Amino acid sequence: MSFMTKLEGVPDSDAAKPGMAFFAGTGPYGATCGDCKLRGYQRQSMKGVWNEKLQQEVFRNYRVTSCQQYRRLTGHHGAPVDKDYPACKYFEAVEKKSPDGRGTDNARQD
Repeated sequence: MSFMTKLEGVPDSDAAKPGMAFFAGTGPYGATCGDCKLRGYQRQSMKGVWNEKLQQEVFRNYRVTSCQQYRRLTGHHGAPVDKDYPACKYFEAVEKKSPDGRGTDNARQD
């Protein structure tokens, strides 16, 4: 609960979620971070493992559920973002494949 004056059209400080690029709930109505293509990216491990065959240090990649836009804006990896958070203003919808796998469901059929 915020003790600051609530202004119409301005997000409340309670809408700030860790790791999000902007205030939660400022995106399209009903959209969540789980529907956003900016949620999640590949990250490289900090500690490598020596590979005798390649004669070099090998770093593993793993997937995180942090926000890509947060990383672009701040230059730092953010906290994991829950898929149920209301979407922010940087929301970009995930393109869903049609059942036959040839394109998106929302593609126009002529």
